[in-house]
Amino acid sequence: INDGGSLDVEAKHSGKDKDLSTNSIRGGSNGSEPNHTPKRIRPRIPVLQYHDDWVCVNKPAGMTVHRSKNTSRRELVLSTLLKRQLARKVYPVHRLDHRTSGAILFAFDSKTCGLLHRVLTSSSSSNSNQDELVSSEIEADGDIQDSFEDRCSEEGGVSDKNYIALLKGDWRRKFGDKETITVDKPLKVKEVEKHARTEFRLLGSTSADDNVEFHPGACSLVLCTPKTGRTHQIRRHARYMGLPIIGDSAHGDSRVNRWWRENRGLNRLFLHCLSLDLPPLSTVDDSKSDERINCIAPLLPELVSVLESEEMADVWNAAIQKDDRLTIEIFDERSGTFGRNYRKTRESKDSS
Repeated sequence: INDGGSLDVEAKHSGKDKDLSTNSIRGGSNGSEPNHTPKRIRPRIPVLQYHDDWVCVNKPAGMTVHRSKNTSRRELVLSTLLKRQLARKVYPVHRLDHRTSGAILFAFDSKTCGLLHRVLTSSSSSNSNQDELVSSEIEADGDIQDSFEDRCSEEGGVSDKNYIALLKGDWRRKFGDKETITVDKPLKVKEVEKHARTEFRLLGSTSADDNVEFHPGACSLVLCTPKTGRTHQIRRHARYMGLPIIGDSAHGDSRVNRWWRENRGLNRLFLHCLSLDLPPLSTVDDSKSDERINCIAPLLPELVSVLESEEMADVWNAAIQKDDRLTIEIFDERSGTFGRNYRKTRESKDSS
């Protein structure tokens, strides 16, 4: 105890002196903020349709559908986020690439997941049974074979998935007045070649500069309809067609991707699943609904901002004239969650 009546404590440590001040315990070097890892912000996933047995959501880009051995612990996973958001276990019916956004289906039980997968693959499964001797040429204005459509109609109709993609290059300079191109080229899946077919329909295009033959700003907005479901099918067929998807680091043009990133602010793959159109579940289970499943996922803001820019005005105006689904604003069907009591909650609301 010193002369002033206070207590002096001298702490001696072997080695380096330790700072036992309050600031070092509660905060950083200046004592302003605590030293801890920032809390992750879990985004809400927009719900497109919510039913008793399944849900369709608008997947953001840069998010993995389900966890795998290659997924880091801190990486956001769509199925995990949905389980927390909806307070229900979810089963992915199909998948979208990590960098692709748009409509994706989840079931709430394994049985419904199997049924949805059957109706979703009704077209591709029938198509994959065709002879493996298919032409690798690009066919203009090609239609799906009548026999294939007849087989699918017997099962309740064809299932369709439509994607929006922005391709490098001017469609008109390459294909002239042709509005639809069908790529029928087998793709290797685990070293085995499998039949693959994709239809591309032009929505709008620009050469960016008529005085330059290959301007990096030249692009074409297209509607893609895959008739089979192979890994990276649309991206690989677009490259084969000579018009790779902008923002595709694996199958695209890195110099063009960099130009769009620096000049147009496009920091992602421009590929979005716009819609899912499936036969009714009653085609595979009589106890299920007899209404077709039709889900539309509006374009996300980062894609709309690119298309609505002044430089893309001609492309955007031509596209919305051909497909008005592009003008649908992003929405979330419900702000809360019904969880496991969805059916009970809905019935109580109807009765009131």
